[in-house]
Amino acid sequence: MANVVVIGGGLAGLPIAYELRHLLPSEHTVTLISSESKFTFIPGLIQVALGLKPLEHVQLDLARLAQRHHLNWVPGKVTALDPQTHSITVEGEKTIEYDYVAIATGASLAFDQIPGLGPHGGYTQSVCTPDHSLTAHQAWLDLLKNPGPIVVGAAPGAGCFGPAYEFALMADHELRRRGLRDQVPITYVTPEPYAGHLGVSKVKNARELTANLMQKQGITVIENAAITAVDKHTITLDDGQQLPFNYSMVLPAFRGAKFIQAAPGLGDAKGFIPTLPTQRHPDFPNIYAAGVSIKLAQPDKTRVPIGLPKSGQMSEAMATAVAHNIAVELGAIKSPLQVPTLDALCFAEFGDTGIAYIAAPVLPDPETGKRKHSYAVRGPWVVWVKAAFEEYFMVKMRTGVGMPWFEKLGLRVIFGLQMLKPTTTNYEQTTVSP
Repeated sequence: MANVVVIGGGLAGLPIAYELRHLLPSEHTVTLISSESKFTFIPGLIQVALGLKPLEHVQLDLARLAQRHHLNWVPGKVTALDPQTHSITVEGEKTIEYDYVAIATGASLAFDQIPGLGPHGGYTQSVCTPDHSLTAHQAWLDLLKNPGPIVVGAAPGAGCFGPAYEFALMADHELRRRGLRDQVPITYVTPEPYAGHLGVSKVKNARELTANLMQKQGITVIENAAITAVDKHTITLDDGQQLPFNYSMVLPAFRGAKFIQAAPGLGDAKGFIPTLPTQRHPDFPNIYAAGVSIKLAQPDKTRVPIGLPKSGQMSEAMATAVAHNIAVELGAIKSPLQVPTLDALCFAEFGDTGIAYIAAPVLPDPETGKRKHSYAVRGPWVVWVKAAFEEYFMVKMRTGVGMPWFEKLGLRVIFGLQMLKPTTTNYEQTTVSP
């Protein structure tokens, strides 16, 4: 019988494993490999960094989840994947053979592209990992004792901008609550062509709502900016401008995991994995990928390079498609292959208000340049919805549920988003015998 391996226990990986276990008969093994011992709801790390919730609130123990939901748990970092021998090497020289593998590793962080960037050996903070959020929180406590300028932003090549906006505006809210805001000027620095772009152009109202909110809160915005260097108290831009800071949180550009970069033909030059619309690798028919690890090209030409965002909700849809299509390949279900639509929904929390950004799909039609839905709306309800979704998602991960039918129905009815669609196109030219 088949051994289906999932690499990564995050927002895409764990739902893939759960969906596979639900769809596949018990004689098939679902193996989960993760370098992290805990599942982390990454969007919650901003609140951890600002001291608004403990890290434990957004984490679950993967070993316990695997045991409870009948997954073969393998802790450790993948150091090599050989598509020819269908084998995976985990640190410690442990080798695992697979019939199918789903890669959902997320990304590695390219702090090394800019001197002085990052919390390890650099001078800026990050909210990309649990460890980073704890380091960022300690630096935040130091700032509260010694108030001074804050610089928040993203490095050239970054594709995830929502957390930077959230951090800047939530920090603003917290400082006002503490009576310290007049001592802490805040600057937002971004490679985006305009505030509110977020890596996705032509979203109705996004530019106006975002820029107006930043202006209202007194946050200085520097657009089309490339950070070139960071020292202990100064960020330098490519135009020579220098920004002093007592605290800085800058999101880095992403790369694919090292083992992807090391496997010939598996990924592109940056280690991102090309996929067919079914999430299957075009050259290796028993390799699938989902989430941040896949290759999605940014269609916009911008002065400073930016990536295309892959939201958590997009990752969920990809994860569901991966599990469904592997189950079809194994003959466990008789159903058309599924394709994620890449409809994107982002709830951005900004203190006592928020903005929901909708781009359906995130990539516009190549012929018309249009989307089915594309708009942004603002209100305090966004904060409530985001908090409710976090609790809902954590319940799903505790109970072993991927993307249930009522979640798909709710997204379609409320926001007009269709997460998946069946396809009759024969993308899969090669069959795999487990």
